[in-house]
Amino acid sequence: MTEEMLECHECSAVCEKVLYPAACLSMDCRFLYSFQEDGRTYFGCIQKVFPHEIDLKRFQDIERTKGGFGVVKVSRQPLPHCSVAVQSCYQTEEGPLCRNLYFKRRDRREVQTVED
Repeated sequence: MTEEMLECHECSAVCEKVLYPAACLSMDCRFLYSFQEDGRTYFGCIQKVFPHEIDLKRFQDIERTKGGFGVVKVSRQPLPHCSVAVQSCYQTEEGPLCRNLYFKRRDRREVQTVED
């Protein structure tokens, strides 16, 4: 079995696989863990698909806003049930510059480029 790429640098666009932590929580993923430290609750992925431990209260506060919490970059191969997308770092009026259709078609959706 060939391991999928987590990033693509084949053209001028840099694309990367990202994951929605909100989907992990909503599906009650069995690989989520949580712990408390200094009166705050943090959650993360046992499989380290995303390497971050996220403050649950801050996550919930941000999730209630219009844009929601958003995505985090994956750090290892996503599991089959993970809610994964492709995020392109560059975009034009014609759409993303990425030309690697194989990399993009392996995912369920595409994330809009984050603009400052």
